[in-house]
Amino acid sequence: MPLFQARRETCWRAAPAPGRRRNPRALIATGGTSRCDEWGDPRPDFALADLFGAHLINEQRDTTETLHSYMRLVPELRAAVDGPNAGHEPPMTGSRHPVLRGFEVTDIFPFGGKLDALRVDEKAKVLMTFVPPFPVSPPETAWMREPRTDLPGLIVNDAPSGGRLAFLPADLDRRFGRDNLPDHGNLLANLIRWTAKEDIPLAVEGRGLVDCHLYRQSDRLILHLVNPTSAGTWRAPVEELIPIGPLRVKLKLRPGVSAGKARLLVSNEIVRAALGEHWAIIEIRSILDHEMVVL
Repeated sequence: MPLFQARRETCWRAAPAPGRRRNPRALIATGGTSRCDEWGDPRPDFALADLFGAHLINEQRDTTETLHSYMRLVPELRAAVDGPNAGHEPPMTGSRHPVLRGFEVTDIFPFGGKLDALRVDEKAKVLMTFVPPFPVSPPETAWMREPRTDLPGLIVNDAPSGGRLAFLPADLDRRFGRDNLPDHGNLLANLIRWTAKEDIPLAVEGRGLVDCHLYRQSDRLILHLVNPTSAGTWRAPVEELIPIGPLRVKLKLRPGVSAGKARLLVSNEIVRAALGEHWAIIEIRSILDHEMVVL
């Protein structure tokens, strides 16, 4: 199994058998995760409700329709942002959670779906609340009829083991896969970094879209990099391959793995690895379709 995968897909976490101890180090769940049993029948509550810190009040409605809806970030910070003021900005009541890093100059976040009510445990923190949909046209009707609700869109919690848990009733992973909106991708990346406590064994910096798969094989690391960047990305067939690079690849060295050089099997090159504390850093000049790095 790969140590690390960076892919756009929804991961559904199966609910453990009754009585089995649930003690995750990190968990991110979205939408209706654990809402149904093994036969696809709805449960009265999430099977992982104790981990989510959230419980169903009424049956969740699902929709594939795109709606003009938003999330309101908590706490609201716009009172301290330069720009036109409406005069009723709420006072700032604290700083934001790390998963909302990068959104300091806005209080609303794009969504595009709908939510129903949940009951949230006292120990859980709600970082986003739902703003119901409103017309987008004609322009004179495009205003928020209900600018805020108590419906949670993002909940974070701590496991008894010290692990970190995040539950997105707002299924932003599905929205990101459908709309490719950078805000959605950035928030999902923030959630991964926070729940993993920044303990991520791979970082790739550079222009272009890259699909990364990191494996360990006895005393070496193998990294497969695929370049899906093209004029028709996500549509088949691909008519043209567009090279990407240079890329700066940072790999966390596992016990028993040491490296001063890396082999690039596709381009048939040997590149020097800069070694830091438990890390190896290499530069890849260009990738046309894919590359295999052996460290």
